[in-house]
Amino acid sequence: MTDDRPEPKYGQYAPIPPDTEPKPVAVSSPPPPPAPKAGKAPAAPNRARDIIITTVLLLLGVFDVVSAFATFADLGPTLTEVYGQLGITGASTAALAAPLGFAINVVRISVFAVTVVVSLVLIERHRRAFWVPIAGFLVAGITSSVLLGIVMLNDPTYQAWAAQYQ
Repeated sequence: MTDDRPEPKYGQYAPIPPDTEPKPVAVSSPPPPPAPKAGKAPAAPNRARDIIITTVLLLLGVFDVVSAFATFADLGPTLTEVYGQLGITGASTAALAAPLGFAINVVRISVFAVTVVVSLVLIERHRRAFWVPIAGFLVAGITSSVLLGIVMLNDPTYQAWAAQYQ
């Protein structure tokens, strides 16, 4: 007897063995809970502690931004006052202090606005949000410090004082 079919590959024409294993008996069980809707996780209850901590940190951020606004808006005289306290004689130049003071205020307000929005979105999604104001404070503080350092290091009064100690 000849088989006109092509040679089998990977067991294509292998005989199927009879099912000799016993079939399990179906046990009645309660129906599974309904599946959540696709794309949405089940809503967890808001964590009251997280909301309170986030709110307090955001209120501290408001206080910090508002109270330091005038200082950075008028940065030249403020630096002159700080120089006097450090024993540096002379006045700071407002040519660089004024625009960078404005930039510091813009950065601090922008970072605070983003912090508020991200915190509210995380609270609304029932996720932890207390870390967002802390991260915003760090970003604003580091950026403000860098810009303030640029002002001081490029100020001729500060450069003359630093040159005395070289």
